[in-house]
Amino acid sequence: MKIQKGALAVAFISCLVLAGCNEQAGSKTGSTQESSVQADNSLNNYIAMNNDLMGIAGLQAYYEEYVRLNIPKAKPSQSLGYPGAEFTYTFSQYAEAIKGKRSRPALDQAADDLMKKLEAVKNDTAVFEQYYESASYKTDALKKGKEADAQIKQHFEAALASYSVFAKELDVVYQQAKLKELEVLKQSGNNYQYRKAYSMHLAEQLVNVFDSQEDLTNADKLKQADKIADQLGQELSEFNAEYQKIKDKNPQVSADSTLISLNSCIKYYRSFKESKSQSDFKFMIDGYNNAVRANR
Repeated sequence: MKIQKGALAVAFISCLVLAGCNEQAGSKTGSTQESSVQADNSLNNYIAMNNDLMGIAGLQAYYEEYVRLNIPKAKPSQSLGYPGAEFTYTFSQYAEAIKGKRSRPALDQAADDLMKKLEAVKNDTAVFEQYYESASYKTDALKKGKEADAQIKQHFEAALASYSVFAKELDVVYQQAKLKELEVLKQSGNNYQYRKAYSMHLAEQLVNVFDSQEDLTNADKLKQADKIADQLGQELSEFNAEYQKIKDKNPQVSADSTLISLNSCIKYYRSFKESKSQSDFKFMIDGYNNAVRANR
């Protein structure tokens, strides 16, 4: 059984701080990075699409919600509601992604195919959400719903298969982009932002060790997670030290929400390691996802 995964952090979050930092250092890296960000805008759109589709109200969740209706055996006397799988945010992000030049053929093609498949799911929603919400199924003995059931499931399953391809292609490009970003930040001399970004990178690796319910008790997975958690713990200490330097210079500086959230992430991983409680695991994921939101 699949479990909720952590969202992908937005790539190139460092562009917000690199320009000023590099100007002080007399480096040209800032302008180079800015151009790179502009050229790769579609990547952040794709990341936003992925995060929208993978959530607790995402594509898989909508499919499971529809399957639970069990339309082949349902009766018109029941109260039935169709999942509102419209993916408005995903479609808006895709529209932004295709506005400019795209330069990643495999990922771009996967995104295009995914949107075609999602369009079919969206069209089903446009018809059948009204059918079920208005209880029109009570007037035709659920005939229309039963006749469309196989096609609706087929559309969902085709979209899920396409999403799987998209997610794999995105991960390849995303990991390359994050490593480049980390290197640019490291070379910039802005240790505070580098420690923040590297902590995010490690936290993402930690939450993504676990892909299924079975992984939560898998000894090899737990060993892998322990190794990453040790690295993350050390990195968070460095991150905190850099934050404290800033706070010493300006006591009025706001608390760093990324640091707070990642501390929560590793705290609940350590609790999960002891308790094996799924609630602790969920809180770990929540801590990481809150850190992602803090960097949007």
